Amino acid sequence: MIKNNKHNIIILLLIFLTITSLVLGFFFNEDLSTGGATWDFKKTWPIIISYSNLNFFNAPELTRHMPLHYLIMSVFNSISGSQNGTKLIYLFFSFLSLFFLYLNISKIYNQKKILIIFFCSTLCLLPLFRASVIWSNAHLTAIIFFLIGNYFYLKSKEKGILFYKALNLLFLSFSIYSVQTYLIIFLFYLYRYFISEKFIEFFKLFLFSGLFSLPGVFFIFLNPRITELASLFTRNFYFTVSTNFSIIFFFLSFLIINNENFKILLDKVKSLKWIEVLIFSIIFFFMIYNSNFFIFGHVHRGGGFFYKLSYFILNNNYIFILSAFFGLIMSYIITKIEPKFLYILLIMNLMCLSFVIYQKYFEPLFLILTITLFKNFLINNILLNLKNILIFYILIFLYFIIAYINYLNNFSYKLVG
Repeated sequence: MIKNNKHNIIILLLIFLTITSLVLGFFFNEDLSTGGATWDFKKTWPIIISYSNLNFFNAPELTRHMPLHYLIMSVFNSISGSQNGTKLIYLFFSFLSLFFLYLNISKIYNQKKILIIFFCSTLCLLPLFRASVIWSNAHLTAIIFFLIGNYFYLKSKEKGILFYKALNLLFLSFSIYSVQTYLIIFLFYLYRYFISEKFIEFFKLFLFSGLFSLPGVFFIFLNPRITELASLFTRNFYFTVSTNFSIIFFFLSFLIINNENFKILLDKVKSLKWIEVLIFSIIFFFMIYNSNFFIFGHVHRGGGFFYKLSYFILNNNYIFILSAFFGLIMSYIITKIEPKFLYILLIMNLMCLSFVIYQKYFEPLFLILTITLFKNFLINNILLNLKNILIFYILIFLYFIIAYINYLNNFSYKLVG
């Protein structure tokens, strides 16, 4: 009993310090995205001002995104009357992500509430999550609506009520109207309803979806640049997919470094058949032989953690190639254990098909999908005990420290040039 009380005090202290660090970061205008979040905010601030003044026609000059995020921000601006006040209201709004993440996890995993709360608080240390909170980024708004939508999806599975399914699709549509690539996630849920519901039930949901899509036609009319995202499709599919798997490997590393998950993966690696080993050996040598295809050019934008690290340490792409290869192997092994993990891989790769891939596209979305889309051994074993959550927390904290050192010294900025 005394031991549990001590553990609870430690947990509550860490939660308090973690959230406090985010709030302090807000007041110091911290931007661990190496300037990207600040740039996005300042560039799109005129849209918020225009929307506050009921002028909805200047967005095409400033963004390709759907307008819902900026409409919400304009409401906050009308309430606060200042830029800092608007950001402050968004700071409180952003905590909905932690609240609904907690509700989602509680629906999926039967674990102690305080452990779940502690696990959720780790998001506050993720550099790009922090930057999105502090600089009111549209990607976080989309994630908040996704989490609300997924919560109603879980409720619908529990209760089987059509109204919850409609709410699921409604909030997912809000995600799309914040960042249009969330259409891929919306289609995933529609597909799940297609294979699980009776025809008449699915037809009703399909009609709901059609109704929810109507505002999109008007938004495209207001900002034709929304459709330009299709023109940003990668010119080097090989490089783009490799970047995706490199970033996936980075985030999977946080999930597997505990005794339970590492042992499961190691056992699966040992049990690989010779044909699987041969195929991956061929893939690896193919990647090495064609390593020049991984070179983005003299300007190293995007690429994720290992891409930047590779050029910092070796001034070449070898670490990046290894990380992409390990990401591919790890994804394959996890999919063998958890076939539904394939959905996450498809969603992330389909959402990230532009030539320049930034880590913000994956952070925290990849982790949130892995946590909430379905029950799996990766998250279940982390939530199993305080020790595993602490390991996860420490890894995220080390990532935060590295990002902060990078922020103070502008290493990534210097690399971009």
